Amino acid sequence: MIDIENREEKERLALEILDKVKDEDTIGFGSGTTSYIAAVKIGEKVKKERLNITAIPTSTEIENVCKEYGIKIGNLIENKIDWAFDGADEVDLKHMWLIKGKGAAMFKEKLNITSSPITYILVDKTKFVSYLGEKCKVPVEVFPSAMKYVSEELKKLGATEITYRGFTENNNGILDVKFTNIYKELEKDIKSITGVIESGLFLGYNIEVIGGNE
Repeated sequence: MIDIENREEKERLALEILDKVKDEDTIGFGSGTTSYIAAVKIGEKVKKERLNITAIPTSTEIENVCKEYGIKIGNLIENKIDWAFDGADEVDLKHMWLIKGKGAAMFKEKLNITSSPITYILVDKTKFVSYLGEKCKVPVEVFPSAMKYVSEELKKLGATEITYRGFTENNNGILDVKFTNIYKELEKDIKSITGVIESGLFLGYNIEVIGGNE
């Protein structure tokens, strides 16, 4: 990555989790620009201090960073995550709710977050909103042949705008969905639609937000 918006702030956020990196840790590595910077900083620390850690990466890009710095790549079958970090596209601090998935890796991101005792969410000031969905649509990962059916079912849940974006790293389709009302059970309701693999709603997970909206 060459062009990263708010790079200085994101680098500061990345530095805040470096002290958490301990020898023999298994860490869930998130996706996106802030996670990319954090992965590089962790890689530099691993090389300098000759640490032995295992990464559970959520995207090919982050996996490549880990390999570049000699960080061992693990999986959730053989490894248990000690802690994880990730970014977010929107953060509602009142409810501690997130929208993620602009980078098309929401399935693995959610798998890491649900598998980790704690996930540190690194976000610059542009990601804070007064309510979820204020700036971003909700990404929904869909099995390709189910796109039409899922779209109709999403409308029943209150979707007012649905846009096809492309494919995830898992070769499933992505629908970006506008909801005027994001309620507590919406994540579960979306997931219950046959053909939905995952959504970019993260409601009620064990997270700690690092960043500020000042």
